[in-house]
Amino acid sequence: MGLHQRHAAQEMPLLLPFTLGPAMAPRPPFIARLLLMLPLLYQPLTLTAGAHRFSAPNTTLNRLALAPGRGALYVGAVNHLFQLSPDLQLESVAITGPVFDSPDCVPFRDPAECPQARLTDNANQLLLVSGRAQELVACGQVRQGVCEKRRLDDVAQVLYQAEDPGDGQFVAANTPGVATVGLVVPGPGRDLLLVARGLAGKLSGGVPPLTVRQLAGPQPFSSEGLGRLVVGDLSDYNNSYVGAFADTRSAYFVFRRRGARTQAEYCSYVARVCLGDANLYSYVEVPLTCRGQGLIQAAFLAPGTLLGAFAAGPKGPQAALCAFPLAQLDGSMERARRLCYTAGGRGPSGAEEATVEYGVTSRCVTLPPDSPESYPCGDEHTPSPIAGRQPLEAGPLLQLPHSISAIAALQADGHMIAFLGDAQGQLHKVFLNGTQGQVYHSQQVGPPGSAISPDLLVDSSGSHLYVLTSQQVDRVPVAACPQFPNCTSCLQARDPLCGWCVLQGRCTRKGQCRRAAQPNQWLWSYGDNCCLHVQSLLPAHHPRQEQGQVTLSVPWLPALAPDEYFHCAFGDYESLAHVEGPNVACVTPPQDQLPLNPPGTDHITLPLALMFEDVAVAATNFSFYDCGAVQALEVAAPCRACVGSLWRCHWCPQSSLCVYGEHCPEGERTIYSALEVDVQVRGPWACPQVKGLAGPLLVPVGWESRLALYVQNLQHFRVSSPGPPASYHCWLELPGELQKLPASLEETTGDTGLIYCRAQQFRPTMAQRELPVPIYVTRGEGQRLDNARTLHVTLYDCAVGHPDCSHCQAANGSLGCLWCSQGQPACRYGPLCPPGAVELLCPMPSIDTVEPLTGPPEGGLALTILGSNLGRDFADVQDAVSVAGRPCSPDPSFYRTSDRIVCVTSPAPNGTVGPIRVAIKSRPPGISTQHFTYQDPVLLSLSPQWGPQAGGTQLTIHGQHLQTGGNVSAFVGSQPCPV
Repeated sequence: MGLHQRHAAQEMPLLLPFTLGPAMAPRPPFIARLLLMLPLLYQPLTLTAGAHRFSAPNTTLNRLALAPGRGALYVGAVNHLFQLSPDLQLESVAITGPVFDSPDCVPFRDPAECPQARLTDNANQLLLVSGRAQELVACGQVRQGVCEKRRLDDVAQVLYQAEDPGDGQFVAANTPGVATVGLVVPGPGRDLLLVARGLAGKLSGGVPPLTVRQLAGPQPFSSEGLGRLVVGDLSDYNNSYVGAFADTRSAYFVFRRRGARTQAEYCSYVARVCLGDANLYSYVEVPLTCRGQGLIQAAFLAPGTLLGAFAAGPKGPQAALCAFPLAQLDGSMERARRLCYTAGGRGPSGAEEATVEYGVTSRCVTLPPDSPESYPCGDEHTPSPIAGRQPLEAGPLLQLPHSISAIAALQADGHMIAFLGDAQGQLHKVFLNGTQGQVYHSQQVGPPGSAISPDLLVDSSGSHLYVLTSQQVDRVPVAACPQFPNCTSCLQARDPLCGWCVLQGRCTRKGQCRRAAQPNQWLWSYGDNCCLHVQSLLPAHHPRQEQGQVTLSVPWLPALAPDEYFHCAFGDYESLAHVEGPNVACVTPPQDQLPLNPPGTDHITLPLALMFEDVAVAATNFSFYDCGAVQALEVAAPCRACVGSLWRCHWCPQSSLCVYGEHCPEGERTIYSALEVDVQVRGPWACPQVKGLAGPLLVPVGWESRLALYVQNLQHFRVSSPGPPASYHCWLELPGELQKLPASLEETTGDTGLIYCRAQQFRPTMAQRELPVPIYVTRGEGQRLDNARTLHVTLYDCAVGHPDCSHCQAANGSLGCLWCSQGQPACRYGPLCPPGAVELLCPMPSIDTVEPLTGPPEGGLALTILGSNLGRDFADVQDAVSVAGRPCSPDPSFYRTSDRIVCVTSPAPNGTVGPIRVAIKSRPPGISTQHFTYQDPVLLSLSPQWGPQAGGTQLTIHGQHLQTGGNVSAFVGSQPCPV
């Protein structure tokens, strides 16, 4: 048969010929012939395996088993058994079907013995590992559920298969949907098989719900001579089994059923038998109740606890998880056993609290009081099977929105973690903490809508889960600690199996952190822990010019061995750390070991990490500053920038230096950083500075002006040694020119004074009416005084933007602009115009153009008049315009000083013609050379005179005065006709 296994994107053929070797028991001849025919009947199978998933397309997977010692994984599927490595790589395949079979026939050799047989798929019903015998037990659905044994190291090799099995070897339920569960348990010198199954039809319908079977000997899987749960009427006790579990002393079976015929309600149960009891004398069952919930759907025996997932009640979530402490469960069973052994099943009140179930003739008895202790696993004379009537009840630990189909659990680091698989293919990780459970992680594992199988297995190392659905097997980490790259993400994950290993710098399981038992070495993700951090730095930053010591405060710092040490890493520079409690002292790098400041900055910031070996235990940033760079970056206010910076920089006013520490030249005053709190002369307000302009704020171009500025804090320049006073200069940054003006200082009271710049005429080239010019003051040889704020002198030129008299007179009165007729008439600063040349009245209005020159007799046309000296403001022209002798009303929203008027015409008789007249008071009127005509358009002909209703016909109109007005529109009836 041709089979293929796919690894990643490559395919390689895996040929599995059918052989009969000496280690295999002979197959029944017909089965052998059938499997030899399979290559002709069966399509090739493609197997997909990856690092975390295995699937066999078009093959339904049924059961999963794990060999604890080898770590190998076994998958029972329809018509196949797969053997996988721990990382889900395919190791071996066995073909188990389809086979000719019928549930109406006992296993046969000759097809003639069963005419109704059909080619039938063989679903795996039970898959168990016998560790002692190193065998795999596999029970299929065909052939009345008989089992076979295969080699653990190669499932393709059959160790045993019954040639002619009797009904004592019918093991698994052969009806789809009827569950079979089992356990391989140790017996004296041999392993035994405990199998529990629901009621199946046809020939295997008489198999008891619970049987003990032998695994070795002449007839493996036979229950002959071993315990069978005898049932009076099997139809009354159709148990639906959920799971089978064992601890060191007992085996437990969880199921649900309706009970005897008289009991209408279905209930959940757990049954217990002693592991050494091959006759089931010790069988006891009690009901289970999850408060307010329905029937049990999945179960798992965790250390000291039985976990059960129950269907939800009538409203709300779909599932609930309950935990039944094993001590209470065993106590409830022991009470039922004691009452049935010694008190006829009656409790102290006389009510029946225990009975013998399953319709058998045995009854509860009154044996001696010490009988439960004398016969802890029962005997021939003790009543069996015992059923307690008092349910063991527990409250829900948590509720979930989807029904739960699988449970597994893990006890790790003192915490109980449950893994819940739901009917939608999701895996939920739950932290069980006392009486509460909290889902801390959910992930989609199986295909959406594909339920997770009850065979949810944890590997022997406790590091991975194997998750089975009908389509695939997934290997999922129990805890994904390594995926969290730093302490913050590790603790934010709130994964109870994870924590931050401080000195290893990794998110790990507790057992993977070498010093986890020591204080502050492993920070539990689920607790209220904080990552190690640098709480404070002293100093917070340091000048780059000198080495110094910085002290880091790191709370909860773990202790080291005497021969171990921490060190500090300032970027690439490392220095040994001295630790005293939470305080860590390190020496900063020398200047030549520091990188240069980035361009345009006054500092360099480096990562500062407290290191253990190559692991950063705690980290922050640390800045090295350069006071000289602070000064260079702010030329307009170097002192203010120096003492107002983030750093402890001080200003030396006489030498104009920004320094750190006490480094001003001897005898020179110091203005200290604003960060200093124990000195008076500190901060930007103490700097020698220009506070503002004393006057004038507006300076006309061409007029000699003397500027004055307020200054403050010049007392810092006073020295006791004799010498000439320092000189001052004003500097104006004119376009394309830096103009230097000598200045004088006039000190007033206190620490204030005035700087007077020498009078000067300014004649810059100006494209705009006003020009802000920056100004500053220097002392001595280029020692610049700070500007308290940005200072500008505004130069203005009356001629710019004032082309005519009306514009000039409309200018801001504070500018002092007048219309001057001397030489070329122009707008000038008043003192620059001789008194006799000042024009107080503007010339008459001048009209250059009028548009349009025709309009309708009814008026209402907007007429645009362009020219000069058309008024200083709208009030000048409000009633000053007429058109052909008729008033024209100006519109204030379209008026523009001196050069535009837009007015609305008044009605006039058709044919009225005349000029436009603008008459501003106290001036002769301005009259246009163009004339305006009142006229109506006349339509003479239209071609064509008809057209389709859909439109689109081009019309030609002939007439007179058709261009009347400024905007011509045409209509055919009420419909517009675009011109």
